Amino acid sequence: MSDSLRCPSCGLPLALNRKLVWAENGGIYFREKRSDRLIFLEHEEISLIIAEGVKLRGEGLLDTLREKRRAFTRSEIVSQLGRARRRLLARRPWAARLIREALREAAFYGSGNLSVTALKPRREIKVKVRHPYHPHLLAGDLWGFWEGLFGVEALISMAEVSETEYEVTVKTVERHPWPPGKETPSRRPERDYDLEVCERCRLPAFPMEIRWDPDLGTIYHPTDHRRLVITAVRGWGEVLQEISGSRREELPPSIAELITARTAKAHASPPGGNYKTAYRNFFMGLPVLGWGKPRKVSRKPFLIDALIEGVPFPQLLSWKLGGVFQALEKEIPEVEYRSRGDSTWNYLVG
Repeated sequence: MSDSLRCPSCGLPLALNRKLVWAENGGIYFREKRSDRLIFLEHEEISLIIAEGVKLRGEGLLDTLREKRRAFTRSEIVSQLGRARRRLLARRPWAARLIREALREAAFYGSGNLSVTALKPRREIKVKVRHPYHPHLLAGDLWGFWEGLFGVEALISMAEVSETEYEVTVKTVERHPWPPGKETPSRRPERDYDLEVCERCRLPAFPMEIRWDPDLGTIYHPTDHRRLVITAVRGWGEVLQEISGSRREELPPSIAELITARTAKAHASPPGGNYKTAYRNFFMGLPVLGWGKPRKVSRKPFLIDALIEGVPFPQLLSWKLGGVFQALEKEIPEVEYRSRGDSTWNYLVG
């Protein structure tokens, strides 16, 4: 990213101020008055969860998740299209421009590098995808995007070129005006003015170093190159629900072990060996990454007591807390968590 597009102090993209709002409930939202809640997720954690789901549910789960993303993205696009944009889509040059701009926007949020190799508006699109946040989920996103944009039913094919590169083709089969999604985004909460911010650009002060590479379509930690994506909480929740199964509210225990171990590895070497700073950075990072807002955190010998508001995925957060505890205390954690109502959760880790 060009230096002129980054804050000279914190290095974050200046465009974030025009795109996102960090809210007082510990979530992230688009700047519109009504917006779905967003969250930072790690590519590797997404892959771990889905891979374990495939072991338990079979290869057919990948097709199911792709269909889920297709339906979710399609309903989102249909709901966002106004009359003016529909008129633009009737003109091929404008339609092509709008499509390319949408793919650049997706790359900005860490979905991967998306380059159009062939395009016939309303009929067919071919996209070369590099470093996708997850190939099957992203294929579903592209599928739903095309169907929602043009009001058509389409077929999709995906070919793996290499470990990090794929070719996705979406072909229209017939016209199919899709109805808008049943769920309309609620009014977003107010901006959180309690967050520490960069004095230069006024963006939230990330306690961990994060960099954007729009050319590669990645958001990453420069120290260990862990990649992140910014995605809708509701859409990711549907993926987790499908993995857990309709009769179960919680994810399988085998996933807990993977996420705990993954988090422990990421926090195994705190900067300067300062564990107090490591704990502080973890909890201060939760609202910045959209995982909720700590209201009270106390650390006693081998015990953490935390009250966190606005937690989107309580079970996943419990495993992350367990991983941090395991890395810093060198003990196998036991984690208890219970709801305090209104998406506020009390966590005990020891």
